[in-house]
Amino acid sequence: QLHGESLPAPAAPPQISHLRPAFDFPSSPAGSISIPHPSVPPPPPLPRPGPVAIGAQILRSEGPAALFCGISATVLRQTLYSTTRMGLYDILKTRWSSDGGHLPLHRKIAAGLVAGGIGAAVGNPADVAMVRMQADGRLPPAERRNYRSVVDAIGRMAKGEGVGSLWRGSSLTVNRAMIVTASQLATYDQAKEGIIGSGAMVDGLGTHVTASF
Repeated sequence: QLHGESLPAPAAPPQISHLRPAFDFPSSPAGSISIPHPSVPPPPPLPRPGPVAIGAQILRSEGPAALFCGISATVLRQTLYSTTRMGLYDILKTRWSSDGGHLPLHRKIAAGLVAGGIGAAVGNPADVAMVRMQADGRLPPAERRNYRSVVDAIGRMAKGEGVGSLWRGSSLTVNRAMIVTASQLATYDQAKEGIIGSGAMVDGLGTHVTASF
C-alpha cells in the first residue's frame, strides 16, 4: 500500500517557445521567430510489484524482522475492532428481531453499518499506531520514530500530539468498516440461513465455512 508514495513526480521537459535571432530582419515584424520544440513524452510508469516481490525487497533491505513490524498494533487493532463489531452485530441482530431469530436482509445490513462504524472508532488508535509502525522503515533514519510497541506508540502520540491524534483518519476507517462489516456479516448470515433453510446442510462448522465462502 505504501509502495511508490515517496517517489517524486517526473520533471516537466523544458518548453522553448521563442528564440531571438542574432540579426533581426525587416520581414519579421515581431522581432522574433517561432521555433517549435517537440515535447518529450514522460517515461512509462513502472509496473507495480506484487506481494512476493515486495516481501523479497523488505527481506533484502530490512531483514526478516521487518515483515512483522507493527504486529503488536495489529493484534490490538483486531482485538478491539473485530470483537466490537462482531459482538455488537450479534446484539443488534437479536434485539432488532421480533422473535430473537431471523432478520430481513436490510436490517442485517443496517446492523452491520452500525457495528462496523463503532468498531472502527474503538480500534482507530491501534490502527494509526499500526500504520506508523509499518511505515517507519521507509523514513530516513534521523526521522524514524522507533516505537517499541503499540503502547509506546499510542502513549507518545497522545503526549506529543494530543489525544485527538489517535483518531486521525477515523472518517475513512469508519466508512470502510461500515461497508466491510455490512457486506461481510449480512451476506454471511443470509447465506447461512439459505443453506440451512434449504436442507442442504445442518448448522455446523461445514455450514459456516460454506457460508463464509
